[in-house]
Amino acid sequence: MKLQLKLADLLGALRLRLKPGLTGRLGLASVALGVLFALAAGALFSSGLREAVSSRALLGISALALGLAALAAGLAARRMQRAVRAMTAAAQRMSQGDLEARSRVGGADELGELGRALDALAEGLSSTVGELRSERDLLGGVLTAMNEGVMLLDAGGRVAMMNRALRQMLLLDSSAVGKRPLEVIRRADLKEILERARRAREAVLDEVELPGLKPRRLLVHATRLRMDVESPALLVVLVDVTELRRLETLRRDFVANVSHELRTPIASVRSAAETLRTAMQKDPVAAQGFVEMVERNADRLHRMVEDLLDLSRIESRQYRLSTETLEIGAALEHAVALFQDRAARKGLKLSVQRGEQPVLARADRRALEQVVSNLVDNAVKYCPTGTQVRARAAPERPGQVRVIVEDDGPGIEARHLPRLFERFYRVDAGRSREVGGSGLGLSIVKHLVEAMGGAVDVTSTPGRGSAFSFTLPAA
Repeated sequence: MKLQLKLADLLGALRLRLKPGLTGRLGLASVALGVLFALAAGALFSSGLREAVSSRALLGISALALGLAALAAGLAARRMQRAVRAMTAAAQRMSQGDLEARSRVGGADELGELGRALDALAEGLSSTVGELRSERDLLGGVLTAMNEGVMLLDAGGRVAMMNRALRQMLLLDSSAVGKRPLEVIRRADLKEILERARRAREAVLDEVELPGLKPRRLLVHATRLRMDVESPALLVVLVDVTELRRLETLRRDFVANVSHELRTPIASVRSAAETLRTAMQKDPVAAQGFVEMVERNADRLHRMVEDLLDLSRIESRQYRLSTETLEIGAALEHAVALFQDRAARKGLKLSVQRGEQPVLARADRRALEQVVSNLVDNAVKYCPTGTQVRARAAPERPGQVRVIVEDDGPGIEARHLPRLFERFYRVDAGRSREVGGSGLGLSIVKHLVEAMGGAVDVTSTPGRGSAFSFTLPAA
């Protein structure tokens, strides 16, 4: 009876000390099993069977109880070990970036709850990282697709990021990241803009000129990302306005040139009209000369207005082209025939050189005739007596035909060649106005040829002549 009381006290003490979780319950069960066998042995002794049970049997019963208790404890330990290993492996895989790892530990005890919490954490992290990646990819796609250059400067003033458009714009590579802007873009005025933006409380807008192999004019928009820190990061957007500024310059030059070109014939007409008032009665012969002056300047104004309208229609794409397969030799003969009388009066010889095989190209008939007519007209206007003007066409390479109008006249200096196809550009302005040129003929040639899918070119040697040519798609 005393042994039973002691064992009961021991079981109660263990129940108080062991926690109610898996470990405590399994340990308590093992001890309880040992206690049960001990109580059974005590009962045997108390029921008068002590005499029948030998000391060896008692030791066997005790050993069996302890063995069963050890087996139960071992099974519990192995289960705990498997669960802990599964959670440890899952945690290690997650730390290496594999957020699809799961422990999958079951059970209703503390280890099961810990495993489920770890799996829920992995699921949440996987979802969050997926959203962040989607946002990163979206932002990266936007920056890549932008035509504007974007550069991010960190709080230390170094380049933290730049998009592809900026690298292409400035001919840079990825090594620019981590450097200071002045090391990447060696312009003091850009450095001054960025310093102003770092101090200012609002965006700074300015322009910089970049010389080099690919000269550029950039509109710079720099702004602080945060206003509550002393050295904030800067977001810099650079827009290439080179073509826009060039077009603005062309527009200003165009207005100035048109005003200048119109001023001369209008002044001549007004002067001739005022003189005619008195010359009609006093000197009829002189009056006839003034009438011719009025007619000549009126014709010049008419041609200039027509050329301006043609050029405007071509540039605004209102000049509708209808391409077809044309025999270029026949088109050249038709255009040259229009100037034979003028050339004969001036002592020039016009000719078309045709080969044995017809040269076919895809072009608009009306546009081709205007292009050839403008080139032949220029040759007739500016070449002296005795000059030969030849027009010919020949295949240049697969898929392309070249048309050439050449002469053996005085030629053009090399410094004028790059600008010959600009509007109102003249090699000899005084002589051009004298022969009635508008200064728009070659510009019209360039725009029409490009509209037909070709390109213009000119070569010239002073004293030996000039050759104006253009290409067309072969039929």
